[in-house]
Amino acid sequence: MSYAKISLKIVLAALLFAAAPSILFGQGAPMTNSLSRQEEVRKLIATLQSADATQHDKVVACHRLAVIGTKEAVPALAALLTDEKLAHMARHALEPMTDPAAGAALRDALGKVQGKLLVGVINSIGFRRDAKATAALAGLLSNSNVEVAAAAAAALGRIGTAEAAKKLQSALSGASGALKIAFADANLTCAEMLVAHRQRSQAAAIYDSLCGSGFPDYIRTAAMCGAITARQTGGTSLLVEQLRSQDEALSAAAWRAARELRGATVTKALAAELGKLPAEKQVLLIQVLGDRGDKAALPAVLDAAKNGAPAVRVAAIRTFPRIGDASLVPFLLDTAAQADSEVAKAAQLCLVALPGRKAETAMVSAVSKGSPKVRCAAIEAVGQRGLTAAVPQLLKASADSDASVRSAAIGALGETVEIADFGQLADLLVQARSADEMSAAEAALTAASTRLTDKAACADKLLTRMPQASPAAKCVLLELLAQNGGEKALQAIRTAAKDPNAQVKDAAIRALAEWPDLAAAPDLLQIVRTTGNASHRSLAFSGLVRLGREAEAPVAERQKVLAQALDCVRSDDDKKLVLSGLAQVPTLESLRVATGLLASTPGLADEAGAAVVKIVTGLDAKNKAEAVSALEQVINTAKAATVVDDARKQLRALNDPAAKAPAGKAATGKGKKKKR
Repeated sequence: MSYAKISLKIVLAALLFAAAPSILFGQGAPMTNSLSRQEEVRKLIATLQSADATQHDKVVACHRLAVIGTKEAVPALAALLTDEKLAHMARHALEPMTDPAAGAALRDALGKVQGKLLVGVINSIGFRRDAKATAALAGLLSNSNVEVAAAAAAALGRIGTAEAAKKLQSALSGASGALKIAFADANLTCAEMLVAHRQRSQAAAIYDSLCGSGFPDYIRTAAMCGAITARQTGGTSLLVEQLRSQDEALSAAAWRAARELRGATVTKALAAELGKLPAEKQVLLIQVLGDRGDKAALPAVLDAAKNGAPAVRVAAIRTFPRIGDASLVPFLLDTAAQADSEVAKAAQLCLVALPGRKAETAMVSAVSKGSPKVRCAAIEAVGQRGLTAAVPQLLKASADSDASVRSAAIGALGETVEIADFGQLADLLVQARSADEMSAAEAALTAASTRLTDKAACADKLLTRMPQASPAAKCVLLELLAQNGGEKALQAIRTAAKDPNAQVKDAAIRALAEWPDLAAAPDLLQIVRTTGNASHRSLAFSGLVRLGREAEAPVAERQKVLAQALDCVRSDDDKKLVLSGLAQVPTLESLRVATGLLASTPGLADEAGAAVVKIVTGLDAKNKAEAVSALEQVINTAKAATVVDDARKQLRALNDPAAKAPAGKAATGKGKKKKR
């Protein structure tokens, strides 16, 4: 049996050995700290040399020696390098050993093994990067076994010395077919090793030799990239040359190298090339310059943003947040103010993303300067950036003679105003000159109310604006008061619900219906019971049920609200709404109400049944008997198959024998006759 077919049992045993080697060896009690590492190594060697030890014991011993092995273990391991079953494990133990004896054993084995065993030894030598094996490996490059020759080349590549490079270059010149590709790959690896050891000129020569058309594109691309980067800044001219190349493999290498090669000199050379390339390559180069993050590219990229094709301009502008500064703000504002286009949109987004305090200061200053379109671009930018420092300028701009500036400033205040100036934003609503301005002020106040944490202070400032507000403005203020909450706000809404102005009264009742807690429930109940206005009643009834269903309050209080709503129902639609609320309040009382509606209102059998199932899922186990009874009624009464199925599933979940009765009853046809 070859080593490749060693059973999983052996491999698992080897892994276990790392934690408890003595147990696997069956040597009585586990090894203690008193057993020195040297003694353990000797025991492991004895296992390898024992004719009585099993193969799995020897595999485990090799695993352990890979961790603690010393020079003393090398002869025993070397003896296994010709063993088809254990050679791989022996190499596994020899590879990490730092003692020169391990390398000598592997080199010595080169002349003793053939085929796959030879490939394995070569791979281990490559793993160790054993330069002493260079001559022997070079001799194997002409081996008739292609796998052996390819392995020897790969090992020389990993060794990566100047001598190894000479052997590989010589072998490459006479190779063909698959072996040529293997040798080329090895040369690439060798060049990488030379670069790592700062032998850049030798590495560059190797890379140069692999760029020709006689190699696959992936090799040529890697080689050209290496040829450029190995030369460092000296590769700049080669980089620029390949950027212009029509050879896709070499061009791809240049784009990769353009990101890897560091230095302002390289950046400037790339930037100087920008205007000489076709538009599609300009876009790519701009992206590369952005990835480099070097401000030396800014003049060329700015020129492209001003004078390039639309796609080039957009790419350049998108690069500015990575290489730009405050000096770009005037250009970006002018560009963002242009007729709606992708370029203008890119400029506006760039204003939001451009880093630095100086850039922010320039944008704030621009709120008060320039044409209305430029000012609007600046206002939008400071708003999206949330610059509170711009609030004084925005408040001033909100009274500007230009309507577009006023509207933009009001909108930006919603994202920037603090509580101290919240009242001035409310004044803009009260003093709005048009429906559009009022709409903008409403949106800004809503955004600010959502953002600011002191809801009571917001409500107080809104309340002080109520007396002088027009009916239309009062309606907006009432809605905002409902969003902010608080006893004072609720009292103002109650008062407004009796306002003689129909528009204000409607808004107040709507605000009560949207109130976030149960404090508004008595007001809504009173409206439901007394109003003659169908629209008001519908709003109030829906709001009352919503509070019972969703309010953050004890279940008993929500149950009480829903019970009050149920007392006021006038139609099946009202009952459906109450059932939707009861389904979210899992109490025994809710279950009884829903079950009662199930029995008394045939037209609501499915809605009531669904509510019963939902309520049961939240009940305590102590209510099991009543829950089972209710579910049985659902199964016997509901018409929708999904409701019946859900009820049966819930019965099974309760693990009650009664769950079988309804199913059996339906199967006999009795249930169907009853429905007919």
